[in-house]
Amino acid sequence: MNREPLFGLSAGYISKQSANLTRIFLQKKYNIVADRPVGLGLEPSAIYPGLSLIKNSSDGTQIGKGLIVGSIRMGYGHHRMALSVYSHSLAKKIPTFLHDLLAIDSNESKAIHDIDQSYSFFSRLSAEMGGPVEWAWGQLMSQGNLTSLELSCQLAELYKNLMIALPKENPVITTYPLNGQIAVASNFKNVIHLICDNFPQFYLLVPGAMNLVQSPSSYTKYIEMGVPKENLAVAGHWVSEDIARNANIDSENRIRRIDEKKKRRFLIPIGGAGAQRSFVQDVIALSKSALLDRDFHFWINTGDHTKVLNGFEEFLNQQKIPYKSILTWEQLQDFISDHPLKEDERDKTPSVVLFNFSSHTEAFSATDKLIRIADVLVTKPSELAFFPIPKLFIRRVGDHEAASVLRSLELGEGTVECREPKHAHELVEIFAFSNDLLLRMNEKVIKHSTDGIYNGSKVAVEMASQFLS
Repeated sequence: MNREPLFGLSAGYISKQSANLTRIFLQKKYNIVADRPVGLGLEPSAIYPGLSLIKNSSDGTQIGKGLIVGSIRMGYGHHRMALSVYSHSLAKKIPTFLHDLLAIDSNESKAIHDIDQSYSFFSRLSAEMGGPVEWAWGQLMSQGNLTSLELSCQLAELYKNLMIALPKENPVITTYPLNGQIAVASNFKNVIHLICDNFPQFYLLVPGAMNLVQSPSSYTKYIEMGVPKENLAVAGHWVSEDIARNANIDSENRIRRIDEKKKRRFLIPIGGAGAQRSFVQDVIALSKSALLDRDFHFWINTGDHTKVLNGFEEFLNQQKIPYKSILTWEQLQDFISDHPLKEDERDKTPSVVLFNFSSHTEAFSATDKLIRIADVLVTKPSELAFFPIPKLFIRRVGDHEAASVLRSLELGEGTVECREPKHAHELVEIFAFSNDLLLRMNEKVIKHSTDGIYNGSKVAVEMASQFLS
């Protein structure tokens, strides 16, 4: 394993000095004191039995032997990747601890949170305004050069109080680069980092760790960028255990629904930044006649954003389109049990169903639950682009996401990116009223599932488990 800073690459003197000045500025602004570990303890997850959440604690609670999964509440994508990891570790009965950088009250997490808020704001702004704003944000999101990696690694040194008190013999799997960089700075012995997206950038890497990617093309590009082979491997897609394990069965059920001429179910998750609301509302307006005639179904997960839910409800009332709202985890379970793939649609259920939840974990977990009984996933090309279900891609948030569409097209599981609602509506109708495209995509998913392409998170957990024996 190459343990050199930046893998032995150099960002240059000016970049190093600029990063150092930024670190000094943030240290003073947020009053971060070096070598003052944050007191940490555990509380059980309310949804996932066996998962322990790392929280603030002053009682000296000991965190025992097990797997630490590092993530951050920055939208839903990184926590969805974390779910893909701990769903596999919990299935293997491995004690698992989730370390969310923003779930810990400290000056360090406050500094990280303020940066995240800016990211979410500009993501929403670019999606809503388009044009020059979208272009500028897209350019920024695809410029993760060595300078940005230098800055991130220096900030990791500043933030290591968030992890330095945890047992160093525990393996760590991270789903956000700063988590991994902090773990390395804190002298953890075995760090495995899952790289998001499919667009190679330096700032997504964790020097001193094993970096895993989802595709061969991403691997090849990182090698060309100078990343040592001993720090890099292709694992597969980051997919939660139940979805990966049942990918063949669920695809066969979708094919059976096609054969039985069932009405298509389109699952439309709104991202953690809430950036796709206007686009989806335009698609709904274009689909109004078909929705009123119950020709197909839109299931829209608004996550934990109450304002987004209220906006959709107001819009649907204005359009006079009937809808149903699912607002609790218990109601979601009832909804899923009422809609197994083998059953006919209930006439009592409106064509549009809205979902909203009180917690962040419920919000992104609901999408994973609904994927298994949906026919088509309508999504921006986020981490969901790698899931084993036919996908209709809507407008990206950041140019880096375009490469995820290319990966899906390469596998034959998804559409091109629909930049305009009219294009997305046209593809909705193709999926809803013809069979060939949907059949081919499901057949591709079955093939790739058999080939193990969706087992990336399983591979990561197996790699980490060798350090627990």
